[in-house]
Amino acid sequence: MAGGYPTQIQAAVRRLGLSAVGVDLNTVSSYATLSAGGYGQIEECFTIGWINGPFSRLVHAEGFVGAMISTRKTPGLFAELATAQMKEMETTLRLAGRNRFQAIALADDIAGKNGLLFSPNYFAETILPVYREMAAMIKAQGFFTFLHSDGDMRGVIELLINAGFDCIHPVDGQGGLDLYELREEFGGRVSFMGHLDLMAWDKARIADEVNSAEQAFSAKGGLILGSAGGISLDVAEEVLSALYPQTAEGEPKE
Repeated sequence: MAGGYPTQIQAAVRRLGLSAVGVDLNTVSSYATLSAGGYGQIEECFTIGWINGPFSRLVHAEGFVGAMISTRKTPGLFAELATAQMKEMETTLRLAGRNRFQAIALADDIAGKNGLLFSPNYFAETILPVYREMAAMIKAQGFFTFLHSDGDMRGVIELLINAGFDCIHPVDGQGGLDLYELREEFGGRVSFMGHLDLMAWDKARIADEVNSAEQAFSAKGGLILGSAGGISLDVAEEVLSALYPQTAEGEPKE
């Protein structure tokens, strides 16, 4: 809040040995840092700016229950919020380019463990056209386009690819998604990010999954390997060190 966010990100890049990092662009303080070019200090790595998507904004405005009711009773409400967001995005995207970002991710939880939170028709008729327009805006500024959603998104990945998205996050295993099945079906057409469940898997499984994923994707690429659910205070140190060995090696040298 006092302007230290880029410094914290830089410390994480060095401490964990990251080659890709996500930056939250939703807070007032983060937007101020973006406006001042403060993220340009991050060391050379693949930097992804995270923006809450239009459905997330609908939930924030109406509450989850209100948002779900609006999908049936007032579908125009989503369109109004999306239109306002796209006007804001024009400025955000220009600033992200000046801060040397490489990708923009829309963070929009549109699915649960049993699939989409709403009907396929509502997604195709109301949400997908907005996603397509936003993806075009992002690509026009030279960024890769990512979409984040927890849950089982398998039924709409084809539509997301056709809408212009380059990468899907987080490959939610608890939502029934299997990285290798997705690779067989969609590999070469879209990339994936995440996969590793630091909350549910032990150190041995994480080590095995890192090796398996690297072998499966090393030849042709298509995966940014990392935590599927972020890193919380509940993640065991030995689990974290299985994914980021540098955490067990002491402080990084200058």
